Amino acid sequence: MRLIIATVIAVLAINIVQAGTAENVNKSDEFVATHEWQVIREGQGIPKGLHVRINMQTGVKEAKLLDESERGTALQSQAGEDDKGDQKPLALEHQANIIEESVRKAKEQKRSYAELRKAYKDFQKNFRTDGEVIVQLLEQYRNFSKTPLASELKPKFNVLDNLEYMLHQIDNALVFIDSGGLEDVLLPIVVNDTNTDLKVSAMRVLGALTANNPKAQIKVFERNFGSHLAQILMTSTNSAEVSSALHALGAMLRKFPLAQERILSTIGTQAFISVLSNSQVELRNKAKVVTLISDLLLEKRSAFENNMDASEAIAQYALIELETWLSNQGYCAKMEAVLSKDYVQLLDQPETVEQFSVALESTEQMCRSLWSKSATLRHALLTLRNRYARSEDEYRLEVSQALTKVCANFFEQRSHSDL
Repeated sequence: MRLIIATVIAVLAINIVQAGTAENVNKSDEFVATHEWQVIREGQGIPKGLHVRINMQTGVKEAKLLDESERGTALQSQAGEDDKGDQKPLALEHQANIIEESVRKAKEQKRSYAELRKAYKDFQKNFRTDGEVIVQLLEQYRNFSKTPLASELKPKFNVLDNLEYMLHQIDNALVFIDSGGLEDVLLPIVVNDTNTDLKVSAMRVLGALTANNPKAQIKVFERNFGSHLAQILMTSTNSAEVSSALHALGAMLRKFPLAQERILSTIGTQAFISVLSNSQVELRNKAKVVTLISDLLLEKRSAFENNMDASEAIAQYALIELETWLSNQGYCAKMEAVLSKDYVQLLDQPETVEQFSVALESTEQMCRSLWSKSATLRHALLTLRNRYARSEDEYRLEVSQALTKVCANFFEQRSHSDL
């Protein structure tokens, strides 16, 4: 037993001596850098300013003197102004945490890249073109029951909302039409559906579909949507329904002279006057009607001013007698009545007043004989003009100036002090 203990003590003593010797060797064994790569032994110190590289797989560390082209690329920092005289070697172990962090980030980036590739492949599997999505939405809508079910309303609205967003693009609109969207979705809702909110959504889709899209305008016109929208304007008092019907009808008529002539010469003009005459329709929607009328009148005038050749479009515009049709329906008297009776409501609606102001100017020639003799219209316009003239708001002042111009055109015979 004593022999065994003695032996163990002897072995421990030898190890301690060897460890101390190794430590002394490592500390005294300075790394002598050259312009060739040399392996840095474990625990060996190196001077500052060397080019150091580490093999991330084996952990072997090497260093060499910097070439002129490699300045600033070493792992160790260069000596600054404050430590030029300090040439104490910097042990590589001081950078162990940096090395470990670099290895960890490299592994994480590799894993993230693999995950990204997998996500991209999944995306490719599930990717659908706009056309495929539109066809899918149509199939989804066709699968709804023919009889109204409350549980299906929300999915129907979702389909219509998605379609409204997508059909602003011309190609998407044509895919929708070619896939039967007008016949299977929009026409049944606009004509027969009793849910007002659903009709409003469908007419918004119709407006998105036809806006600045000549091919879509023709298809919608051929399916008699113009008459159906005009009928809604003549019968509805719901603000959202009237507004969306005007939006859809306007989108279909603008820059489409054939549709203007066919629709406005019959039920279209009657629908406009019906909205102006209906006391239950709010002024904002009445302003939208007169704005649409103004736009169509100015569109025709612009066509003749800018295109003097005998083109087919000019020939079609020549058939549009909107001013005559409006006069026959009593437009001038209806416009006077709206402004004379409801101007108090307009005192705090500058946007609506501006719309009426533009309409008054665009139809001045047609209605001058009546409006210039109307004391009630004059009073309404001057009241609005004076109200906005006292405002500090720049936009209201601009509206006031527009009203001043209108009043001067119609009532210039009056005392200048009254204006």
